[in-house]
Amino acid sequence: MRQLLLGLIGAGWAACAWAGPADSDPAVGSSTPSATPAVADASQGLWERSSLLGDLGGVRPALDPHGITITPLYTGEVMGNFLGGAGGYDGRGHGLVYDQSLDVPVDVDLSKVVPGWEGGSFHVSASWLAGPGLSPSYTGDFSNTSAIQGFNTVRLDELWFQQTFCQQLLSLKVGEIAADSEFFTSSTAGLFVNSTFGTFTLVANNLSDPHNSPIYPMAAPAVRLIVQPLPQFTLMVGVFDGNSEAQPSNSSGTDFPLDVGNGVLLLSEAAYLVNQQPNDQGLQATYKLGAFVHTADFTAWNPQSGAGGVDYGIYGIVDQQLYSKDGKSIAVFVQPGYAPPGVNLVEWYLAGGVNFTGFMPGRAADVAGIALARSQVSGDYSHAQATLAGNGTYSAETVVEATYKVTLTPWWSLQPDFQYIFTPSGRNGSPDAAVLGLRTSVAF
Repeated sequence: MRQLLLGLIGAGWAACAWAGPADSDPAVGSSTPSATPAVADASQGLWERSSLLGDLGGVRPALDPHGITITPLYTGEVMGNFLGGAGGYDGRGHGLVYDQSLDVPVDVDLSKVVPGWEGGSFHVSASWLAGPGLSPSYTGDFSNTSAIQGFNTVRLDELWFQQTFCQQLLSLKVGEIAADSEFFTSSTAGLFVNSTFGTFTLVANNLSDPHNSPIYPMAAPAVRLIVQPLPQFTLMVGVFDGNSEAQPSNSSGTDFPLDVGNGVLLLSEAAYLVNQQPNDQGLQATYKLGAFVHTADFTAWNPQSGAGGVDYGIYGIVDQQLYSKDGKSIAVFVQPGYAPPGVNLVEWYLAGGVNFTGFMPGRAADVAGIALARSQVSGDYSHAQATLAGNGTYSAETVVEATYKVTLTPWWSLQPDFQYIFTPSGRNGSPDAAVLGLRTSVAF
């Protein structure tokens, strides 16, 4: 692992030397969500400010000279399944839950802390998760109806140091990192509530058993390198410990597993950016091609097939604007992927959707969207479940989601949501589930 990391760093320095000076602001590190401005204008009214608590009684302005930014975000949602489902206390999957997540990220700009130090930053984030989750309690689907659901606890999320070089053409991040904060992200798909549109099942479910992947709300010791030789092109590579441990056993997030016996999770992703430089005109687009390789010894669904061993998968992501004029825009996303059926639950994956922004009169910031995701269950898994476990056969799980995000103020949004899940868990005969929900987000 050490040799691999040294090789990545050396390759990055070589690309840095070759690339030369940047012509414009690059997109290195742009996959990390942007923070709320550190210092709120005290003169702004309650409904115009960027955060509910404004300057926090002078705390934010006092921290800003030291490079410290604190941006708490609360997300809560009520979700109910009123039709079908593969489980539930009443035997039909019907039920209502409330889930919540309070995230507290703290970022430090080291250029304001150490004179002459440019390009260095430090990040630490913690969260409080609560709620039973609709999917494990009622619907029984593996796509996960909520992207904020997790083991109920107060936990450390991420803890890392990042340094950029060569006018930000190279970025190196080291620490406790969640893979889905960097890889397989889609700006268009981020609107949706179901977890599969964020960290799709091809990654989240295939790497979760028996190993625990560094995916929300878990993280793992890792190194991430981004190289941007051209303004339109980025290459990102990550090396993660192969097992972040199960959520209940690492509930505080302060156990940092680093064991060669866990194997190594390797992630790589190339991105091509269209019309995203400051002076560019025309419709914006992002095209990504990525892959994962897990070096641990995965057990084959069929022990006689000899298909176990190292696991891998490939995926693509397309974010494409179709229309943008006078504050209105239409954007689509597509997410295809494949993983070998011998050791993976999901063999083929395909998701896509469309967003409409600013089309409601007087509601320029509101976004409406509809999306679909289909997770094709591995034939090897289905055969093993039917013949070895007697659990019947499996085909695919399909999720359709329609949602509308209402921006009430810059710091508060409401989002009614509808999901219909065909064949929850992918097991043939599982009754379809229909879900209604309402999410609210408040930036403090």
